[in-house]
Amino acid sequence: MNSTMRFVVKVSRKGQVVIPIEIRRRYNIKDKVVIKVDEEGIKIIPLMSLKEMFGTDGEMMKIIAKEIVEERMEEIKREE
Repeated sequence: MNSTMRFVVKVSRKGQVVIPIEIRRRYNIKDKVVIKVDEEGIKIIPLMSLKEMFGTDGEMMKIIAKEIVEERMEEIKREE
């Protein structure tokens, strides 16, 4: 994305902000986002399901991801 978009949004007393419709449409934001905080600042990243990312293979990717996490947890236990 070459052009910079800037919006001023209000933060409610509860800390809630409304993401402008232009951004929600452009990045296909539905109901959840990831807020990442690092040395560069705050980033809002759309949260997509594996099915959205991988289409019909989403369920298979979910199984594979679970297996990878389980294997990694076993490795960590062995290292302790």
